[in-house]
Amino acid sequence: MAVEYILDPGDIASARLLAIGIRPRLEFALFAAAVAGELALSVSPWNFGLLPLLIGLTACLWAFRLMQINKVKEAAAAAFRRNETLRRVTVAAWDADGISIQPTASICERILWTELQPLKENDRVILFQQKTGLIHAVPKRAFPDKAALAAVRNLARAGSTVSGSKP
Repeated sequence: MAVEYILDPGDIASARLLAIGIRPRLEFALFAAAVAGELALSVSPWNFGLLPLLIGLTACLWAFRLMQINKVKEAAAAAFRRNETLRRVTVAAWDADGISIQPTASICERILWTELQPLKENDRVILFQQKTGLIHAVPKRAFPDKAALAAVRNLARAGSTVSGSKP
């Protein structure tokens, strides 16, 4: 089966964040829960003197993390503007052995399922990360239906599991 897509800057940013293990929505939810818990403690009978400092440090950490995420997004947008290949129509085709990714008028890259790290995905992209560190993102909007997305997921997960069990 094959899908055709064009990446956008948001896809690139999402893939980069996913590749380095940053999940902004989850992190922001955890920070919000931490601050809410600290604020609840501040009005409870178990109030302690360092609580305002703890709230301030949590808020500062939250702001610092937000700046890091924004820098990754800015770098992704700059890479998108610089690299014409990222803006081309790309075809991803897969079979039982692996996936082929080919931007228009570019070299086709064939990646065996066994050469991939465990599959990563978020609500926007599915990320194929090679063991060498190279990443390929396919936007979920490219898949015609959930069955096609599930098929590629199953093949990728089965292949990376097989390679992970080898000595």
